[in-house]
Amino acid sequence: MSTNPTNAETRQPATARRQAAVPAVDILETRDEFTLRADLPGVAPDGLNVRVHGDELSIEGQRHEPEAGTVVERGYEALDFARTFRLPPGIDGSRIEARLEAGVLTLRLPKAESSKPRKIEVRAAS
Repeated sequence: MSTNPTNAETRQPATARRQAAVPAVDILETRDEFTLRADLPGVAPDGLNVRVHGDELSIEGQRHEPEAGTVVERGYEALDFARTFRLPPGIDGSRIEARLEAGVLTLRLPKAESSKPRKIEVRAAS
């Protein structure tokens, strides 16, 4: 089994009047954590729902239409999005952090101390 978080399934919310999308995601691994970055242009923090349940991490949300003004040109539609990942063993779910900045959701997924590699000291026989 790979140590990387993997797509458990890609779900698109069933909404008759709204477009559905699957956000693009990059996943990076260091010794101490995984970092997941998802492109979510035009999404506000209150439009996001990030959950961990067992070994699954899900990101769901909505991008809303602009509230004021007349649309002169449309590049972004209102849409629903969802993506689910299966987490590898050894993620410390109680320490996961999420930050949304400039349209990018960054999730820090710390590894539990017990799952981090450690060096074993080799002693000379006496």
